[in-house]
Amino acid sequence: MKLMPEYAQTIIVGVTFHGTWGWYVSEREYWFLNVEMEDRFGIKVLDETTAEQFLNRIDDCRVTSLELSQTLEALREAFASFDEVLEFIPAIYVNFDERLLCSQFPEPMSFEHYIPEGWTGLYQDFMERVPKAQRYWLLGGADFFNEMWNKLKDARP
Repeated sequence: MKLMPEYAQTIIVGVTFHGTWGWYVSEREYWFLNVEMEDRFGIKVLDETTAEQFLNRIDDCRVTSLELSQTLEALREAFASFDEVLEFIPAIYVNFDERLLCSQFPEPMSFEHYIPEGWTGLYQDFMERVPKAQRYWLLGGADFFNEMWNKLKDARP
C-alpha cells in the first residue's frame, strides 16, 4: 500500500468502472468530481469519460481487499480508540458506470454536492453496495468495525 489512510485526509474509496470493482487509498481532493484540481493530472471534471485516464494515473494508489484486510489484522491490537479505526472505513463510493457518488465522509465536506452534470450524489452508508468479496472488514466471519466499536467505544484517544 503506497499510502496509509489518515483520518479525513487520505481516504479509502471504492470504485466501479466498466463493471470492475477497485479500492483506492488516495488524497481526498481527487474525489471532488466536478471541481478542477491542480493535482488531478489536468482532468477538469472526473466522470465516466475521464475515469480511465484518471484511474490509470492513480494506479499506484489501488489496493486489494486482501491488503486492506491484512492491514486491519496487523493493526488490531494497536488501535487504542475507535477514532483510529475510522481511518479504515471507506469514505466514498464512485460508480462511473451508473454515474453515482455516495459519501459517508465523516467530516463536513460534501463530496456528494460536487458531482458532474447528470450524476447522482448521495450522503449515505454505502457498505451494502460493496460486493461481498470486496468487504475487507469482514474478518473470520465477523465485522471488524463493529467488533472494534464494541471494544473501544469507551476508550479516549
